[in-house]
Amino acid sequence: MFQYAVRRLDAAEAEAAVPALADILLDIVESGASVGFMAPLSREKAEAFWRGIAEGVARGKRALMIAENPATGEALGTAQVVWDLPENQPHRADVAKVLVKRRARGA
Repeated sequence: MFQYAVRRLDAAEAEAAVPALADILLDIVESGASVGFMAPLSREKAEAFWRGIAEGVARGKRALMIAENPATGEALGTAQVVWDLPENQPHRADVAKVLVKRRARGA
């Protein structure tokens, strides 16, 4: 069983986490999950996606959460809360891209 801690990343942390977040996305796509990408997914494309998410965090358009193994610092999963919605929906937010590495599922 995995130990994990969940925390919200600020803009600088989100940018620094791009390689680890790409690892999660690559693992998910390799497993055949339908998360908006098709296999084979290149590392460059995965990292570009996460850089765009980090930009959204910096602009205050979304929150980025990461689940990590506190003993090793390994990123195990991620989720987002998106506030960048139509102006007639200021009361809403969407949970997006909840991704968990295959080996950490069920933890």
